[in-house]
Amino acid sequence: MTRFKYKYLFYSLIPIFLYLLVFHPVITFLSSRGQPINSSFPITFYHKAYIDYRTNPPRLRLFSLNPCVKPNTYLLIDVYNRGSPIPNEVKLLGDPFGFFNENCPPVYGPATHCFYVPHTFYGVLPDNGIIEKATIRWEDREIEFAIEEIGKKYERGLTVCLQIVYYYSQWQNVILYIEAWRAQGATRFIVFYHSSTEDTKKVLDYYEKLGLIELRPWPNIGELSSNISPMYPKVDESVFIIATHMALQICSLEIKTSLGIVADFDEVMVPDKGTVLDHAMKEMTGKDIGALLFENTHVALTPNIYTNNYSGVRSLTFTDIFAPPKYIFNTSLIDICETHSPGKFLHKSTYTKMANGTVLHFRFNVKQIRAKIVRKSYRFFPNDTAGHIRNMHDTMNKIFENSPPAFSYKPIETLNKCIAKVKSDVCHSTGGICKAAMDNVTNWVYNTTEGLFTTGTRIIV
Repeated sequence: MTRFKYKYLFYSLIPIFLYLLVFHPVITFLSSRGQPINSSFPITFYHKAYIDYRTNPPRLRLFSLNPCVKPNTYLLIDVYNRGSPIPNEVKLLGDPFGFFNENCPPVYGPATHCFYVPHTFYGVLPDNGIIEKATIRWEDREIEFAIEEIGKKYERGLTVCLQIVYYYSQWQNVILYIEAWRAQGATRFIVFYHSSTEDTKKVLDYYEKLGLIELRPWPNIGELSSNISPMYPKVDESVFIIATHMALQICSLEIKTSLGIVADFDEVMVPDKGTVLDHAMKEMTGKDIGALLFENTHVALTPNIYTNNYSGVRSLTFTDIFAPPKYIFNTSLIDICETHSPGKFLHKSTYTKMANGTVLHFRFNVKQIRAKIVRKSYRFFPNDTAGHIRNMHDTMNKIFENSPPAFSYKPIETLNKCIAKVKSDVCHSTGGICKAAMDNVTNWVYNTTEGLFTTGTRIIV
């Protein structure tokens, strides 16, 4: 009788397995090894293919959003050398990134239930010419990538990579951030832009016109290919914070200076002495140090900069609140950037060293957090603090024609409340789940650039 029950159970499960095999090809794919990705797999790509000359031979790298892939699953891509109509077929292996030790699914709580995870696909290129074209061709569509060469040469300097600016309202932070980082030696800012208030956008546009920052578009991701999109979750509703980790990797690759950093609009790294650029160059030049790690120190300004008064940078209050570190990295040695530490270097001999300095983290609500006050001597500006304060006030008044707008906490509070309501088993896809709530707060300036992410063009037979 027992044997009959097990036999009955086995046969009763067959229809379920068949259903999964037919209607959920991603499950079939993820359970197998050594198979090429095809058009039935739910994947969307960033539109560029990177030719990475930091290794010999050079590598080709793509970035994508898709479910986790198993080791040895791969993409096949055709690469065309200049002057040759016949492509070389290159095999690209995929790795997830962005969530602690390449775990997939992610171990980080808010991202654990996201269906789409950032991946990098990479492979060695044939060393026989300049690549002009890279194309993935599937039976129903073709995906052609823009070619970008990286790693041939770096100039002395420090580039600041901003994580995605989304639903951002703290324009006062932007002015302090850019002025302080410039004083610390930053030579270039790359800002990936999704959305902000009109006032914040006005400040960003001002600095862009001066040539101090590069505003890069980062719209919503968009849909999968139409023939498979009904079968899977919408990308923007199941990817962690508008694919912020992908933007971070792209920024780190496109840096043209010898050093780079990743910091939010309320974080400025400062050394014990001098500028952070000089400190990093002294510590890292000619050595196998891939990154300098800076401890994180929360700091309050009095008066608060949200009163449109920057004189508070003179009197800083340091609090003993734990926060993860941030780091400066050697652009020629970094392979994968994580938010708070370098994920992976190009060479096993490369290592990370603690810096003689800290991150001044000026969170908007730091005074509301009960914490021990500590003594520290760090400052935003290495010299002439009074002159920098005057400059920030002059900049603010120039941008807003002597009538800077009053700051409202409502956008921040609304976003935080929205995130707090998200259930633990739901992906924190902020760009999707909070849009309706945020649109009720103010008029947001959204980036709507098309073509940044691609699933390909249908082939007409």
